[in-house]
Amino acid sequence: MTQKNRIADLFQKYFDRTDTAEERNELMLLISETDSDKELSALVEDLYISYTPQQSPFIEDQRDKMLQNILSGIDGTERKKVMNKIHCKNRWFKYSVAASLLILMTIGGYLFTHKHTADTQNVKADFRPGSNKATLTLSDGSTINLDDAHNGKLASEDNIEVNKSRDGEISYHAAVGSNTASGIRSTINNIKTPRGGQYHVILSDGSKVWLNSASSISFPATFTGKERKVKITGEVYFEIAKNKAKPFIIQSGNQLVEVLGTHFNINSYDDEPDIKTTLLEGAVKILQLNTGFTALLKPGQLAINKSSGPILVRKADLEQAVAWKNGLFQVNDVSLETIMRQASRWYDVDVVYQGKIPERKFSGKIKRNVNASEFLQMLAFFNVHFSIEGRTIIVKN
Repeated sequence: MTQKNRIADLFQKYFDRTDTAEERNELMLLISETDSDKELSALVEDLYISYTPQQSPFIEDQRDKMLQNILSGIDGTERKKVMNKIHCKNRWFKYSVAASLLILMTIGGYLFTHKHTADTQNVKADFRPGSNKATLTLSDGSTINLDDAHNGKLASEDNIEVNKSRDGEISYHAAVGSNTASGIRSTINNIKTPRGGQYHVILSDGSKVWLNSASSISFPATFTGKERKVKITGEVYFEIAKNKAKPFIIQSGNQLVEVLGTHFNINSYDDEPDIKTTLLEGAVKILQLNTGFTALLKPGQLAINKSSGPILVRKADLEQAVAWKNGLFQVNDVSLETIMRQASRWYDVDVVYQGKIPERKFSGKIKRNVNASEFLQMLAFFNVHFSIEGRTIIVKN
């Protein structure tokens, strides 16, 4: 079955209200993979014309709410083309079907660039998304609040200048005329992001590092000796500068990752059940410190370190693994608890549950630069209900 036929089949079940939670998740995922408004509008037209109802699931008083949602849907020009065709029909039922198609695509695909007014479901407060926030701790113990710091030179460590660029990037470069030859005692720096923060760092060897919320990296101002070793917590994405003579080693929890030059992501939050390492490019070797188990990763693979027993190697969902670094929340068949842990870190909020936690899996994506209310609206489509007290999101069954 082609993707288009599968979408049509899932739409039919959605309108007839015979779809399962898994089928609705699959439909949302397929919609989210449609990139352009033109493709979406063409899909609406085709399904609108060909749809044959098995029963009448829509009632009259739903129309106004549908139309209000459509206004924040697809691109205005494309929307007008579709609605002109709809207005030519004289049966309100099919009008409502077409309207609901647009609503589903608005919520499911979300189209990234469109903003929606959230139905907050008794949510009387809102939280802004995270931003570039971090603290730099130098070798002498002094700290610099990077989001408030001036642009330009911030400090000097081991003849290495620490600079901040206009876009909030920290970089380490050899000072003009300095000697950073081996033998110089290297000093350790630390960069830490809070909940609701993220940051980008360029180390002295040219390796690039992206820190997600509630994460940290400890590293030498300049790399000396036979290896380049850093320690991390939380979630960090690396693009390692190649140096065959000096391997790059990352310690996160009970594992070491050794690379020569590669792109990969490590998720090692304390509140996550496993340490997950996802390889995009190159090759890495993973060592489980407490057992000695090892694993070699190839591009497109995921290593799951459960702290005991062999390291599991699986095919990776690369887009999902690095979505945060690309400015997205993106999940594919994951639990609500996993999603809300991400939200808790990014919006700097606590999450509690009332009643039984929904066991079904969720799929979807949305930009990370939206307020919490818009993020919750996406989940509300799946009948997940929320309220907010102070800085706590309460998930209600």
